Amino acid sequence: MREHIVRIRALDSLLFRDGRPFANEPGALTARSLPIPPPNTVAGFLRSLIGNLKGVDWAEIDAKRIFSEPEVRGPLPMRGDEFVLPAPADALVLPAQSEGAPPRVLPLLPELTLGDGEGCDLPDYYYGLRPLPPPSAEKPEKGYAFWRWDELRQWLEGETPSPLTKIEPPPVDRRTHVAIDPSKGIADEGNLFTVEYRAYEERTEQPGESPVEWSLVAQVRTEYAGVIGGVAPFGGERRLASVEPYDRWLTCPDSLREKLREARYVRMYLATPAQFTCGWRPGWLRKENQHSSPRLVGTPPDLDGLTLRLVAAAVPRRMAVSGWNMRRSQFGPRPVRWCVPAGAVYFFEVLGGDPSILADKGWLHPVSDGKEQNGREDNGDRPRQAGFGLALWGVWNPNDGGNR
Repeated sequence: MREHIVRIRALDSLLFRDGRPFANEPGALTARSLPIPPPNTVAGFLRSLIGNLKGVDWAEIDAKRIFSEPEVRGPLPMRGDEFVLPAPADALVLPAQSEGAPPRVLPLLPELTLGDGEGCDLPDYYYGLRPLPPPSAEKPEKGYAFWRWDELRQWLEGETPSPLTKIEPPPVDRRTHVAIDPSKGIADEGNLFTVEYRAYEERTEQPGESPVEWSLVAQVRTEYAGVIGGVAPFGGERRLASVEPYDRWLTCPDSLREKLREARYVRMYLATPAQFTCGWRPGWLRKENQHSSPRLVGTPPDLDGLTLRLVAAAVPRRMAVSGWNMRRSQFGPRPVRWCVPAGAVYFFEVLGGDPSILADKGWLHPVSDGKEQNGREDNGDRPRQAGFGLALWGVWNPNDGGNR
């Protein structure tokens, strides 16, 4: 297998449906797009491109189902020439306390000063999980949907970035269309609908400055030895994007690597949405009762020797991932799969093993459940191979929590 890094650049506004109904009925006349496509959309796009570059016979592939799909990790968004990632769910951005001052960034930390039997009993039973009480009742600031990589790096190291850059999602390109009467081939008067694309080009407020481009970076492991590049349809309505070789990828910085080496408490940040068989909870965490103390303990995928105990979790509202199966033998809509969104953060205590493996083998490694958890030996690792659940690891200090 060879590793390729590619950059995907939009040639037009793109559409990645968010799973909400879109039909000719009240309340469903607008098709909305996700700001960043889910991993399976990017994986399918790159796999199709590589297959065309290899000259595969898609009819034969569909009939015999023999196509060896490459492993894809991504997407990692870029704004301009720097990586930007979804805001961590354990960060609370509050208004500035004085005019001209930057917004305040406060951490959500597990509340450890609880008595016996106190904690979180959601969703099913008490397993020693701790709540994440907000340090303030103020309304959070809006517009901080993405963080620059340098700011997120500081956050993972237990520091607070200041000032925090305000980065909103790629702008919406809203277009109104009219339906066509299929029997006449002309516009159906009064039958209007709206499509909200994502323009991967952000115009600046300064006159004369060039627009800021958004793009996506992915890593591909495949037997194909040629150059991965070209123009191909991407997302809904077969809108075009270009692919080109790239030479940058997120690696664990030395400063964070040193902190992880001696860490007793670590955080798992999801850079891409994850699929778990237990909903919000990774299936590789098992329930156990040691000395009448229930807890959730497990080992992340492919990180043998490391044992972690889940202490708390900051998980935003679940997201739906669906799509359309283009195989002729299975043509039709795919079933909806519920995912933990990117930006979710899980707090762990290290019970055994060397946590430095998180900076090496565990860095941007998929933590979604595989065939061991979902019982599908044939293609049970497909979400992991598509890049669902790429994790970045950081540290946290339990002494910073408590009553605040």
